[in-house]
Amino acid sequence: MQSNAKVQIEKRKRWRWLLAGLVLILFLVNGFGLFVGNMVYQQIKVLQSVLPIRKSMELQQQMDFGKRQKQWQDVMLTSRYGYPLRGTYIPNPQPTDKTVVFLHGFTESRLSGLYYLGIYLDAGFNLLLVDSRAHGESGGNSVTWGVYEKYDLDQWVNWLKERFPGGTIGVHGVSMGAATALLHAELNEPSKKVSFYIADSAYSDLETLLNWELGRRKQSFGTWLPSQFILPYANAAAYLTDRFTFYQASPLRALSSVTTPVLYIHGQDDRLIPVSMAYELYNATKGPRKISIFRQGGHADGVFQDWGGYNEIIQNFISEVEE
Repeated sequence: MQSNAKVQIEKRKRWRWLLAGLVLILFLVNGFGLFVGNMVYQQIKVLQSVLPIRKSMELQQQMDFGKRQKQWQDVMLTSRYGYPLRGTYIPNPQPTDKTVVFLHGFTESRLSGLYYLGIYLDAGFNLLLVDSRAHGESGGNSVTWGVYEKYDLDQWVNWLKERFPGGTIGVHGVSMGAATALLHAELNEPSKKVSFYIADSAYSDLETLLNWELGRRKQSFGTWLPSQFILPYANAAAYLTDRFTFYQASPLRALSSVTTPVLYIHGQDDRLIPVSMAYELYNATKGPRKISIFRQGGHADGVFQDWGGYNEIIQNFISEVEE
């Protein structure tokens, strides 16, 4: 009897040690995963380069001149999350109640919207350039790839509705701004405050894009680990530090209920966001939609590659929407 009791005690000890070992392994693996995931997440925030300093200075001079000489107006709102949102309202020389909100790409600012100014003034629209969350002069601790940015956009739309109660509002976004616009389209569906969206170089799904980017640029991220291991931990880091998940940043899922007209623009040779994502978004759109692909275009450079062609695409789309 004593021998059996000793055997049972030894078995229980072995099981305890085995369980403790497994817990320790899980702790080490998850701790390592979170460390690597957070490292990768921090790098994700700076994947793209900022506007060249020279170009930025030229645009700032244009902005300053407009505010001095052309009645361009700086505007500030307070986000529902408590941080300041800043933008510049540019009235059309011919008074109108039609306005386009321009959303810039990652690491840029509202200054980049000046490249598109002539297009919308020619179309008879005012232009509202806004700094996205954690960009330019707007507040916010982090970029969330459209998850919280869509609510900031909604406040700008409401500001325009108060200014022009019966006016027309369009949204033109580039890259991350385009994804934000498409995520907002889901919010817009019940009210239809926004009449059309133009999405230039949007990603269809952030998780898919990051998985592709990690696989393609492992050396840039300094890791040999497979993206399938890294992404869940990077996602956890995003939630722990910035309270959002990559899953939420999916214009593709948001479009399932959208019936507002959308124009998709993309470059065939885009190496940051593959052109296949533009076709995914186009095919998922339930309402009126058009797609234009710049055959030699890279990421968000259609307006620079062929300004006249880009302008014509937008003018034709707006004319169709307004019919």
